[in-house]
Amino acid sequence: MKALVTGVSGFVGRYLVQNLVDHGYEVWGTSRGVPSSMLEGVHTLKIDFYDKETITNVIEAVKPDVIFHLSGQSSVQYSWSHINETFQSNVMDAIGLFEAVKDSSIKSSVRIISIGSSEEYGLVKDLPIVEDADTNPGNPYGLSKLTLSKLVLSYCSVYQMNIIHARVFNHIGPGQALGFVTSDFANQLIKIELGKAEPVISVGDLSSKRDFTDVRDIVEAYRLLFEKGKAGEIYNVCSGKCVSIQDILTLLVSFSSKPIEVVVNKGKLRPNNVPEYYGSNDKLTETTGWTPSISLENSLRDIYMYWKEQDLYITSDEVQLTLDSQQI
Repeated sequence: MKALVTGVSGFVGRYLVQNLVDHGYEVWGTSRGVPSSMLEGVHTLKIDFYDKETITNVIEAVKPDVIFHLSGQSSVQYSWSHINETFQSNVMDAIGLFEAVKDSSIKSSVRIISIGSSEEYGLVKDLPIVEDADTNPGNPYGLSKLTLSKLVLSYCSVYQMNIIHARVFNHIGPGQALGFVTSDFANQLIKIELGKAEPVISVGDLSSKRDFTDVRDIVEAYRLLFEKGKAGEIYNVCSGKCVSIQDILTLLVSFSSKPIEVVVNKGKLRPNNVPEYYGSNDKLTETTGWTPSISLENSLRDIYMYWKEQDLYITSDEVQLTLDSQQI
């Protein structure tokens, strides 16, 4: 099997590539800038989605059995100040890909896995959230992903294309950038452990409960959707469980060897209109047999150790730089 992965150098892309290689796939990856390091044996290509000719040439050259379209803008906060960029990346780039596939020689044989978000649902009345729940996104990012899901259904209906749309809830794992709650907490705790910060963490409201799944389980779901999913369908990818931010922090703090004080900063408190938010993965499980295999504790421990290795690496570089300076 041949797989083409867009956004291959991103957080999820790196894990998906590993999963596919482990299962015997020949993997090609695209990125706006070819990554300097990638798994051995993975072919990488630089591509811009506004250039249909280039996309078409790549598709015709590779002739993939599946395209995992991971490329996109993934931050809710960023979307408010960069609405045009968010829609360009999440909607227009996808149209460029869909159009290239529609006009290609492999239209009838290739399957596309489109990546959406739980943000497409917005506020809901009933939990857990199922795929046919009303959609009412509350931010530009969610609206862009909902637009993408509508496009998927249109291309499947009008052009008989083979596309599946995955609505993914919060995913976490080692290597995720700062700006996401588990990485932010772990990074702060490691700095405390290494003596780079005072043993105090200032937090806002920790009572919110959300649905978290390890990225390694997420990419397993993507592969199984290609192998067993049904074209023209939307599938939630989630744990089906609700975990409070307080429980996340408590577990991360338990990994530290130092006593840490958690202080609630009233300046960080925000009105919490959505105290609880989680999805149902019944449709995904019934269709593919997928279930999450990595526990929250193990996922958080791996995240913690990732940031510890990062800080130790940085510290080592700082020491070497100091030594070099002293020799000058």
